[in-house]
Amino acid sequence: MVTAELMTIAPLGVALAFLLLWIVSLGLTQVRLADASRESARLLARGESTSSAQTAARRHAPDGATVRVTEEGGVVVVSVTVRSRLPVPFFSGVGSRTLTSTSVAARESP
Repeated sequence: MVTAELMTIAPLGVALAFLLLWIVSLGLTQVRLADASRESARLLARGESTSSAQTAARRHAPDGATVRVTEEGGVVVVSVTVRSRLPVPFFSGVGSRTLTSTSVAARESP
């Protein structure tokens, strides 16, 4: 009787474990995106070139991230976007989301 009950609950436990893994994965990816966009915006505000700021953002961001830089009236806006996937090879397409982080910084005067 205990074996039958365990067998009915086991798939629910596995599904819950994958759900928790997915949530943690999304959170870590969002933190990496925020770090990447913030670092890039900070470099641009200090007067660094756009290419070096994009390189820094790609270094901090997950693989496959896109970096978009815009400047308007002394304000720099950096957006970093990536398609997040579950970190399990055979379920990589399940629960994929597009995550974005945007940072804004005012240009510093020399």
